[in-house]
Amino acid sequence: MIAPLPIDSAVPEILSALSRHRAVVIVAEPGAGKTTRVPPALASRGPLILLQPRRAAARAVAHRIAQEQAWTPGREVGWQVRLERRFSEQTRVLVATEGVLNARLRADPLLTAFRTIVLDEFHERSIHADLAIALSREAWRARDDLNLVVMSATIDAAQISDYLDHCPVVTVPGRLHPVERRYCPDLSPAEASLRAVAEAGGDVLVFQPGAREIDELVEQLRSRVAAGVDVIPLHGTLPLDQQQRALLPSTDRRRVIVATNVAETSVTV
Repeated sequence: MIAPLPIDSAVPEILSALSRHRAVVIVAEPGAGKTTRVPPALASRGPLILLQPRRAAARAVAHRIAQEQAWTPGREVGWQVRLERRFSEQTRVLVATEGVLNARLRADPLLTAFRTIVLDEFHERSIHADLAIALSREAWRARDDLNLVVMSATIDAAQISDYLDHCPVVTVPGRLHPVERRYCPDLSPAEASLRAVAEAGGDVLVFQPGAREIDELVEQLRSRVAAGVDVIPLHGTLPLDQQQRALLPSTDRRRVIVATNVAETSVTV
């Protein structure tokens, strides 16, 4: 049995909103569970395509949905990102990055293969995301059987609602956790990470701006952390099995996960 999440109680309201208007804006705080719970619930109406802005997030979301729904990755839930695709005729939820969704919309402006479009993490605004919502709205207006969902933790819901013909807005609380702030301007990223490992319990999550900076910090930390602590990188260019080392829980060893902001804005780690 999967653990309950705050979004679960809002699913009936989301389904009702789509039945009335065929579009809905979901504002769900981090940890609410919108990304993994809403698409499978809507897939009962027909095939669904789920936009994830980042490749690492797309793969991770597909695997998490498969785990929660007891589906097989690549069958009931699949993904399509640049230079990689895993889906089948049985796929109910296809997780895709922005370029893939826009390419599909240009090739088939009505997006006839899908019944629902979900634009997730819409706060990560880009020219690709703006093009995606524009093309999706045109398809939505042209088809009376197409649903359109926009989701984020931090967007101007009223503005998006107005853009989608004043569609309903559903707001869902998340899970709040206490945060202690310490300002250490005199420490390098490596020194700050080592201090966190020494003073805090559990895993440590470190943000770096890009893959090069991640690899450099990982190399520094691996030679200095205590025995029994793994240092693991997380960014979109890594193979799936290496990304899963950071995304799946570890029960026997502590970890320092060095990531881009994919772990902040697209994947709740």
